[in-house]
Amino acid sequence: MYITRTTLLLLLFSYLLFLLSVDWMSQPDGAWYRPFIVGLLVIGVAAFCHREQSDDL
Repeated sequence: MYITRTTLLLLLFSYLLFLLSVDWMSQPDGAWYRPFIVGLLVIGVAAFCHREQSDDL
């Protein structure tokens, strides 16, 4: 089974986002928008990787 680079990066960053979110949620004085910034970065990296792939698979 072939996993595209975009899917692999999205899974990796989603896992990291989950780990960071759990730590950030346990901090009472943390900013509420930090997980959303990381999520936006995940979407941006996935979009960038998908853009680089050629259509001739």
